Amino acid sequence: MYKYTNQKTLLAMSVAAAFALSGCSSDDDKNEPDPVEPPPVTVTVPPDTLITEQPSKIYSANVIDLTNSDALEGAMVTFLVDGEAATSLTDVNGEDLNMVTVDDTGNFTFLSKEGASGEVTAKVIYDGYVTKSFIVDLDVEVDEGSNNIPLQFGLISDDTEGLAQASTEAELTDATTVDAITANASKDGANSNVTVPAGTTLKDANGDAISGGTVSLNVLAADSSKETTGVIIPEGLNAADAAAVATSVGVTQITMTAGDTKIKQFDPAIDVSVVVPADSGVAVNDTLDLASYNEDTGIWQQEPNKATITSMNADGSYNASFSTDHLTFFSVNKSAPVCEAGVNVVITSGTVPRRGLAVSIASTDGSASSFIRQGQTSRLLIPPSISTRYGISKDATATVRVYDHTGSEWFKQSNVSICGNVNLDLDNPIETFDNILTLEGVCSSDNTKQVDLSGAIVTYAKHGKAASLASRGTQASTFDLTGLQVGADYKVRVTVRGVKVSDGGQSRSFDFTNVQESDTLTGEVPITCNQVPVTGG
Repeated sequence: MYKYTNQKTLLAMSVAAAFALSGCSSDDDKNEPDPVEPPPVTVTVPPDTLITEQPSKIYSANVIDLTNSDALEGAMVTFLVDGEAATSLTDVNGEDLNMVTVDDTGNFTFLSKEGASGEVTAKVIYDGYVTKSFIVDLDVEVDEGSNNIPLQFGLISDDTEGLAQASTEAELTDATTVDAITANASKDGANSNVTVPAGTTLKDANGDAISGGTVSLNVLAADSSKETTGVIIPEGLNAADAAAVATSVGVTQITMTAGDTKIKQFDPAIDVSVVVPADSGVAVNDTLDLASYNEDTGIWQQEPNKATITSMNADGSYNASFSTDHLTFFSVNKSAPVCEAGVNVVITSGTVPRRGLAVSIASTDGSASSFIRQGQTSRLLIPPSISTRYGISKDATATVRVYDHTGSEWFKQSNVSICGNVNLDLDNPIETFDNILTLEGVCSSDNTKQVDLSGAIVTYAKHGKAASLASRGTQASTFDLTGLQVGADYKVRVTVRGVKVSDGGQSRSFDFTNVQESDTLTGEVPITCNQVPVTGG
């Protein structure tokens, strides 16, 4: 029998035995507990698709009442090229664009695709106004220090002085008229008479006979001695490379429907007459060129038949008659030498405000609009190379109007010779100031996460008036609002690029009331951000 006398040795052996019994005496037995991982977490991150830079060129289009710059909410704009839907445009987020319904700002913005060139026709329709088409030049360059191409699509009401309308209805059992259908639009020098003879077969755009029913004939006439005529003529009557200018001396727009079907063709042809002003330089038995505009394709074409001056009226005006087998917008034309100098406006007094000014030129032959920027003392509105396209003849005169985005006039003069230099004596009718809009971009799921919205497209407008494109400010997510009126109310629209706002759209609007120069203007724009899981330590 052994006796342990060393107590330390006895303790050590006891501990060792305990470990042996528990099975924990070795690191090689693989019985250690698994490490515990921390629970996964998510972090909010702005999408990498967010665009923070401005486009190099933005078209900013206002659809307005030409007389007062009121925004025409709900107007429809269709873009066409060679009679087909345009494929060369996108919205500011890169989505294909060929049709727009204008929102309550009366403004929309768009881009041209990389490499796109040439012209696009913008057809603008608004109830109660005369439909008109405008030419958009995709090759136009931006001014230095700007990325904005402002466009004004100005319409006039169909009850404007110098215009006349008439409508009539008839019931048909089939496609052939039993009695003649006539409509005469006549008021204050505007006159157009249309007769669809008995026995005429009515056809749709494909040449198929209609099935009958209630047929409506609608006629619009214009007094060609007034500039109203030029305002409603769709742009593009003259080709840019034409050797001479076709100047209109009589116009009429004729539409006919059977229910929802447009009647576009006739067999045999129908008779139309329009009144030509006394000072048109025509005589009885003269024949004049006739052009027609197809509102569905946006294309002008020269008609094979002519219009004939048939008689003189008591007031010295003349009647011009022609026959046609289709319906559309018609223009009876004379030929005139082209303006080889273009149209150049020169500011002889006054200064252009920071927000810039719109320039409208309207004559009996056509109309054109452009824009003057701050700091400019002159601007070539219509280069000589495209004078013909805008119907500018050598001896053309027009009413020249300069106005701001609220419709306030800075200059207006009638019977101005517009071939060459046009002098402008600007008169500032209102006092304005500038301010800065700060956008507070945040993630909708975590408003502590800030987002850079410097690439957003921002437009602003005095309520109900034409909008301006705001330029990017000197600080991130800031934009310059120039030319504000003291105490006015403003609507600002922010279109985010590359991501969606929290409600799933691309835009967010803000209303600022009774705006003062001392006001701090801010707008929070919550966008949809990504939730990214993060694991590990």
